[in-house]
Amino acid sequence: MAQAARSGNAPATGKWNTAASGRLFRQGMLLKSATATERLAQVDHVVFDKTGTLTEGKPALDNMADHTDADLALAHALAQGSSHPLAQAIAQAVTEAGLRPAVISDVKETPGHGIEAVWEGQEVRLGRAEWLGAHGLDRTATYLKVGKRPAVAFTFTDNLREGSAEAVAALKTQGMKVTLISGDAPAAVQDVAFRLGIEDYRAGMLPEDKVAAIEALAGEGKHVLMVGDGLNDTAALAAAQVSLSPATALEATRVVSDIVLLGRSLEPIGGAVALSRSAT
Repeated sequence: MAQAARSGNAPATGKWNTAASGRLFRQGMLLKSATATERLAQVDHVVFDKTGTLTEGKPALDNMADHTDADLALAHALAQGSSHPLAQAIAQAVTEAGLRPAVISDVKETPGHGIEAVWEGQEVRLGRAEWLGAHGLDRTATYLKVGKRPAVAFTFTDNLREGSAEAVAALKTQGMKVTLISGDAPAAVQDVAFRLGIEDYRAGMLPEDKVAAIEALAGEGKHVLMVGDGLNDTAALAAAQVSLSPATALEATRVVSDIVLLGRSLEPIGGAVALSRSAT
């Protein structure tokens, strides 16, 4: 259904496409699809990921002192091979503290859930509270579970990405509905949504939930622009009418996106949609 939406509704390309593409490039947008501008002009609903998209994607571990060196070493070992921002934040913080990662084996990462391995004959996991059978905190956190021990929480703080407020405001001014979908905890998602004036937000979303949300909107006749940066967003980006990722996104995410935002600021997004609309 997503591919049909991408290819079936677009008008013929030509000089308009070339001119619009050039103007968008000068505004910091790299178009990777010949029909991206036409499909962007049809957008009436924009869906944003949170971590790394509306936020800087550089969360800082803020409760390191709550953990033993042994747990920090285990968390580091599990996190060091992952591209997830929370995992990267743990690896960076523990490395800077001068602690070496524990020795683990049979490492496996499940997108949307977390990382598991074997340590001294025990299963160890780092990831979502639900995946570990733990009670989640009402803030941005990931959890470490060692064998049958109760899980412990690693908590984080993050800042809004430059231009996120301006982008959301510009899209809403153009009459578009804006939705925030995230795998993060409800309070963390609500906080970002409140700060940006986004009334429709959904927390605890797995990758397949994000796809289902995009497909549900398409089923209602909506033309969706999906903006995301992480591995958990790739399927949702592919399911949208048109997709955009920042240049800081993972390579796999940029590959599947129709448009790559070259700068750090999200502010050009509103202008890109307006330009595409005015050129049709």
